[in-house]
Amino acid sequence: MFEQSARWNEYYREPEPRRRRELLDQLCMTEPDDGANDYRRMLFRARHVDEKQPGREVDRFLFNCLNFAQIWSSARWFKRYARRETLKALDDMLCGKAGAYGTAGERAFYWEIRNAAARYLKTCESAGFNRSLFGMIASGDESRAERVCRDVWRMSEGLAGRLELRGQLRLWNRAVQDAYFMSDPGAQRRFEEYCEKNQS
Repeated sequence: MFEQSARWNEYYREPEPRRRRELLDQLCMTEPDDGANDYRRMLFRARHVDEKQPGREVDRFLFNCLNFAQIWSSARWFKRYARRETLKALDDMLCGKAGAYGTAGERAFYWEIRNAAARYLKTCESAGFNRSLFGMIASGDESRAERVCRDVWRMSEGLAGRLELRGQLRLWNRAVQDAYFMSDPGAQRRFEEYCEKNQS
């Protein structure tokens, strides 16, 4: 369902918004339109364009990787608020419009989220990620891997279960988890074990 041409794969592997804009313009002109090119442009604007400051680079979908993990934490005590915030974030990311473009729309949304998740996971490789003792001591690789797994579970499976939004978060969860599984050889096994320990 999510397979696509090598040229579109290049676009969805690219992390930098400016280069992505160039590729999107090129591909919409040169690749056969599967019916979702208008939606792809909408997703790009929703993710990267700041209407108030057009020159400023933003990534709202990357922000929601962090946001959803935090919402999972607050949902324990403020479930109604957390559910409302999650649905609003999905709406802002144009998730609900994917179905109007059929399979091609779902594929475009999936890959946009997967690109954002891959960008998030890249930031987790930095030396500053998961520092302990007030940021003075860098964590080891094992501690970092456990933290990343925990965060991916919280922003996907954990959030969907806690808020009873598995249907609404179906594409988001698949994209985030697939990006994580591709990030290192032990990721899928680590995630599955974490799921077993934290049944929602």
